[in-house]
Formats: sequence, structure tokens, C-alpha cells
Amino acid sequence: MKLARTASAAFALLVLNGCASSAPHYYTLTTAAAPVVAGSAPFVIRVKPVNVAERLNQPQLMVHQRNGELLISDNALWAAPLPEEIRAALTARLEHSLNTTDTAALTASPDKPVIGIRVSVEQFDVWQGEKATIAATWQLDFGKDGGQLICQAQHQRAIPEGTQERVIIQQKLVQDVADDITFSVLQRRCG
Repeated sequence: MKLARTASAAFALLVLNGCASSAPHYYTLTTAAAPVVAGSAPFVIRVKPVNVAERLNQPQLMVHQRNGELLISDNALWAAPLPEEIRAALTARLEHSLNTTDTAALTASPDKPVIGIRVSVEQFDVWQGEKATIAATWQLDFGKDGGQLICQAQHQRAIPEGTQERVIIQQKLVQDVADDITFSVLQRRCG
């Protein structure tokens, strides 16, 4: 009787281990950037929470298949919610390229104007073995006397096979949008 229970328990463990999926991998859109010389720019920025289209706002990485199916991986996940990942990546790139700091979590110093940046991502898609795209709209608020500016851009890049390679391309797409925003901040016009 004990032998039967032990064999049954061992079989159950084998079945459970066989059904267990591999450990998830976590990915981020933030890349390593050169250090920012704090306070060099005559302004600071305030990057507000990013709005992401609801169909995109998933914890898993998603890939469109050629047959119209959307593949959502339970083992490839964003390290943080997608709006936070995009905001962190945009902020890092903007701080570096504008040589300033983000004051979203701080009280801004009264000696420097604050440029408010609000971003909405309408498209952030990957098509298996073909391309990755991003479409974003941003609003810049230059303060009381500076007015506001609304711009939009769409970027596309060829996509290789492999999850890590796809994430690198997605990082570059977010950097492309950050570079567009940088242009808008410095030139006070859309590019």
C-alpha cells in the first residue's frame, strides 16, 4: 500500500514537472545611457505618465503572426507595466539628449522653467519576421508664456527573429520618438 502511494506521488510530481513552463524572462525598454550633466540646460522637463492604447497595455510581449493571430508569450514579460517602461525609456533618452533632468517626482526649482511633456502611444506593434512600428503623439507645455505644441510621429524598423533582438528594435523605436520630442523641445516646432 505504501509502495503504491509512493509510486503515485512520484508519478504526480513527474506530471507536474513536465507541465511546468520555463521561468519567465523580463525585458526593459530602458538602455544604458551616458551620465547627464545635471543642470546644464536652461530648463527642466516633467515627463508625465504615458498613455498607451489599451490593446497594447499588456504585461507580455506580443507578436503579430502572418495569419492574423496575435502571439502573447507568458514567458516574455515587460519588467514593469508597459506605460512605465515607455516613460522610463523616454525620460532617460530625453534627459541625456537635452542635458537636463526630469522633475516628475520632485518639486521643480523656481529658477528654471519646466517643460511639461505628455506622450500617448497609439501603436507599438511587432510583426513576426517583418517589422516593428511605433506611433506616438506628444504635447509640450512650455509654461505660461511659452504656449503648447502638439506633434506626432510614426517610425518603423525591420525586425529580426528572436525575442532579445525584437526588444532591441523596440528600444530603438522608443529612442526615435524621444529624438523627435527633443527636436520639438529645442526647435519649438514639430519635425
